[in-house]
Amino acid sequence: MNAIAYLDALRNALKDVMEPFIPSIPMAVYFGADALINSCELKTLVVQNAPRVVIGGQPNELYTLVMIDPDVPNPNAPHLSQLVSWIVTNIPGGASCAQGTEIASYVGPNPQIGVHRYILFLYQQQARLDDIDAIESRFHFNVEGFANRHNMGNPVGLSYFNVRRQANGRNANA
Repeated sequence: MNAIAYLDALRNALKDVMEPFIPSIPMAVYFGADALINSCELKTLVVQNAPRVVIGGQPNELYTLVMIDPDVPNPNAPHLSQLVSWIVTNIPGGASCAQGTEIASYVGPNPQIGVHRYILFLYQQQARLDDIDAIESRFHFNVEGFANRHNMGNPVGLSYFNVRRQANGRNANA
């Protein structure tokens, strides 16, 4: 994908969520043995279990991974947006998210209408986060507000994919 196509795909993935940014910390996302390619469409059966996420950065730095669905319940009327699907804090740089602290357990995508975007944001922490309140509701989450409350600033990494639901209610990829 050339730079212009990449920026267009990034703008589309982030619309109504935040301003586009250029990731500075690499992250690799694997569902099973397959590496995620940004903007691809995945089958719900493939994404029902938490992915393995490996991040760049230095071992003395800590990161937070947040995954959201900004299109819930319907991409044309996302009145419950954002749905938080997963939060892992205190991930050491150069490590897997399995070495972090899971704050909100992984909930696999299950769109009810249309094509939903699923976005994984990576934030650099200023310090270890041990006092995060439990997430009361997965609906109406605000990823930027969460990052600001915990002094994380702007995201430093990003990965995203799509999952489709057919009009007849059956998953298009099942």
